[in-house]
Amino acid sequence: MQTHFAIPSQVRHRLLESQMDGVERRMAALTEQYGPKVTGQPSVAAQAATYHFAAGGQRLRARLALHAALALGLDPADGVTLATAAELLHNASLIHDDLQDHSSSRRGVDTIWAAFGDNVAICAGDLLLSAAYGALSHVSDTSKLPALIARVHERTSTAIRGQCADLSAGARLLGDIAGFEAIAVAKSGALLSLPLELVFVAAGLGTAASAGRKAAEAFAIGYQIADDIADWVDDAGEGPVSRSFNAVQVFEAAGFGSTALAEARDLGIQRLTTAAAIAGDLPQGSGALLRDLALQLTATLSQASVAG
Repeated sequence: MQTHFAIPSQVRHRLLESQMDGVERRMAALTEQYGPKVTGQPSVAAQAATYHFAAGGQRLRARLALHAALALGLDPADGVTLATAAELLHNASLIHDDLQDHSSSRRGVDTIWAAFGDNVAICAGDLLLSAAYGALSHVSDTSKLPALIARVHERTSTAIRGQCADLSAGARLLGDIAGFEAIAVAKSGALLSLPLELVFVAAGLGTAASAGRKAAEAFAIGYQIADDIADWVDDAGEGPVSRSFNAVQVFEAAGFGSTALAEARDLGIQRLTTAAAIAGDLPQGSGALLRDLALQLTATLSQASVAG
């Protein structure tokens, strides 16, 4: 049976930051020195993973898991375990995505493929994928492992389908607003909802996972639109943006012309508002962090609308 602990809300923030240190240590342990050294040195894939982690990042998925676990009174050690698994999967996807997009920099430093080569990037991403499953081995209630592993595979496979759809979309799907949303949901929403879903499964609240997924998927659409609008504005005056499946271009091709940016912005606000509402209704405030992020991004888009 899962052990639950009542965590006073006023100490959750401090505890979450302390647990984030645990997530960082666990990710390092699972990637840096795990298994025998073939050549007497850490593998180049492990070195590349360490390099990638050192660049930092928001660790949003880990924070979503830890916040939800604290709100639900989950064993803190389990919160770290689930947060680590979700964060490792996300970073694996970043490494492979950078290689596929040939993005040469991330967080102000060279991406792994640019610094270590294509082959090492593939190996490093695979190492993080495997490490995510290794992280789950620390779950205290082993009866939950089958459901947790199945959930990880479901969301990972969905993200892969979304990535494949995005890579093959090109100009042929310009004007397809529903197609744009579907790709954002699959590519980004899957691994964004995973930390919440893992916590709900571990806490015996599997029925809440569906609502958590809907909130994360709506947030993913809003976030993608906000990111696309930022790219569009940054590239203004420099010709078309490099990414053909940009939200603004989708709306332009759908016949909105000069109002395309405003239409994209409005859709983003709608989806973020939905995300905030659903997340706010998740059990015991477990979706409060996602709700707050959605509201913050809604405000940013709304201000941009006035400025536009």
